[in-house]
Amino acid sequence: MSEAVAQVSTGRKSGLQPQTSITIAVDTAYVAAQQGQNVSKGIYMMDNRLRNGSTGEGTLELSTVCNNGDLIGFNVVPINALGTSGDEVVITGFTVSQGSVFTAAGQPRQQESPKGEPQGAYWVGQAMHQGEQTYQIQIEVTVGKLQPVSYFINWDPFITAR
Repeated sequence: MSEAVAQVSTGRKSGLQPQTSITIAVDTAYVAAQQGQNVSKGIYMMDNRLRNGSTGEGTLELSTVCNNGDLIGFNVVPINALGTSGDEVVITGFTVSQGSVFTAAGQPRQQESPKGEPQGAYWVGQAMHQGEQTYQIQIEVTVGKLQPVSYFINWDPFITAR
């Protein structure tokens, strides 16, 4: 396992140890081909809570089931055909659409990114209240080296704290 992946999965770089980890892989070539519009594919959310009952892995509709009190790490990574295009993906923010699992005290906050990742690629929140929540995650996808173009995308995944 690479150092960057190990740091993200354990939260070691930020000093926090998330029990729940969510990784978001973004097909940057697909997003660019769509010009950031109507992106309903090409973004793959995964977590480490399948045994808890999480569903929707590999889609935008990830429904994470975590334990109340869990720290939740969010990591976003670009994927592309060659892996060397220099594309970047960062999280720009979170908002709550419905419910109150995070509450104001547990709202995800940007952390120091793992070595080699752009600032904004790693955030940590905390499940502060049992129940269900729909949250909106916003990301910025930047493609191209000579004349970089940024696309801003958001969607509504779900989280349940037990």
